[in-house]
Amino acid sequence: MELIIHVDGGARGNPGPAGAGVVIVEKDGGLIYEAGFFLGRQTNNAAEYQALIHALQRAERCGAQAITVYSDSELLVRQITGEYRVKSPSLAKLYEQVQILLLKVPRWTVRHVRREANVRADELANLAMDERRDVTVFDADADTGGEASRPASPADQPSETEPDPSAPEEIAGEVVVPKPERQAIRVTVTHSPDTAFCPADGIPRDAFTVSSTLPAGLCVHAAHAILPTLLAMMNTDPREFASVPTLTVRCAQPGCGAVFRLSPLRGPNGAPRATEA
Repeated sequence: MELIIHVDGGARGNPGPAGAGVVIVEKDGGLIYEAGFFLGRQTNNAAEYQALIHALQRAERCGAQAITVYSDSELLVRQITGEYRVKSPSLAKLYEQVQILLLKVPRWTVRHVRREANVRADELANLAMDERRDVTVFDADADTGGEASRPASPADQPSETEPDPSAPEEIAGEVVVPKPERQAIRVTVTHSPDTAFCPADGIPRDAFTVSSTLPAGLCVHAAHAILPTLLAMMNTDPREFASVPTLTVRCAQPGCGAVFRLSPLRGPNGAPRATEA
């Protein structure tokens, strides 16, 4: 399934009473979800992020294989795609939530549109602000008994004859917990740091692999920037690890300018490859 998502957020007063609007449709135009969320006192930028978080949480229930998100917030779009650094500590926390949610989608795109192309999401955000409450206008699951309410089919039930590969192995009356497979991530330095601002005087190489340890010579600011995304990728289900998309992260040190691309290190058959750092 491929989804088209429109999001918008705003605050009256900036900061002030804020709302978020979300519209989700299938690629063929079928409506899935329309809702507005009252966010309390927020800034405009925080409301934009929370609109995207609400949208991704709802889209997760659809099991989408690809999503395209449209927003009229240039800041949001450029930060999510890695063009702008997230400087605000409060937005950084929301940014991390978005990155973790995006890890669950095999393919995703975030695009900027003009306000006139995002009218319905704006209407829903204002509706939530007007009524000072969350408002669900349409939810395909609630109206048609969609995926969230679907009873488990026999194929979904655990087999009595086939062992669960994730279950602990029992040997001679003892339970042996299998060691988790080490998942490795390739980090490529797409823009080197400005050594005038980097406390480590630069990064010793243009690419490195991370599994259980970070490489020597990586400054604390760069490590702080990439760790949340690294951990989110490593905590992905091993069966889904190979489909995790490449993500862009910027160093948090002011003036540094370093940019990193993180991608799962795959074996020749697409499966995750266990590699030492």
